Amino acid sequence: MNNKMLNTGTGFTLLETLIVLAIMVIAMTVAIPNIMLWLSNYRLKAAARELYSNMQKAKSEALKRNCSVGITFSTVTFPAQGGGYTIFLDNGDGAGTADNAVQDGGEVTLLPVAMPLGCTLYEASFGGTSRTGYNSRGFPLGNRTGSARLRNNNSVWYEMALSNSGYPKIRKSYDGTNWE
Repeated sequence: MNNKMLNTGTGFTLLETLIVLAIMVIAMTVAIPNIMLWLSNYRLKAAARELYSNMQKAKSEALKRNCSVGITFSTVTFPAQGGGYTIFLDNGDGAGTADNAVQDGGEVTLLPVAMPLGCTLYEASFGGTSRTGYNSRGFPLGNRTGSARLRNNNSVWYEMALSNSGYPKIRKSYDGTNWE
């Protein structure tokens, strides 16, 4: 009886193993492009949320410190990737000019941010400039309202719009003109 149990052949044959491996390879070739697309869209959405969060942080710093906080955007032309923004105290330290949304003199940098891989900060327009910020009361510095726009290669766009009340709002688009 023991010999009979040893010869019953438990386990997988080479053919069964090859079939399973072939199925796994086919599944991976279908899944990997979708995962890469999802990852690129996720990075862009995370960059838009980070911009929104940092705008809120700049506003709270302006209120907390009772001075202006400026934000300067650095854009790149799509399809190049990159761009970024810098948040700084716009208080006139070190012979700088206060409340001008330009980091001059010895005004302190609070947060430099670069766009993540696959994301492009391609446009920033706030009252005709690429600079904005918040005054000590939490309103847009110099009444510079407008928006900053980000995109990736997958035809997904995000816009962070700044209103007169100083409230940032994120909107999404699939064509760059119609915003949700």
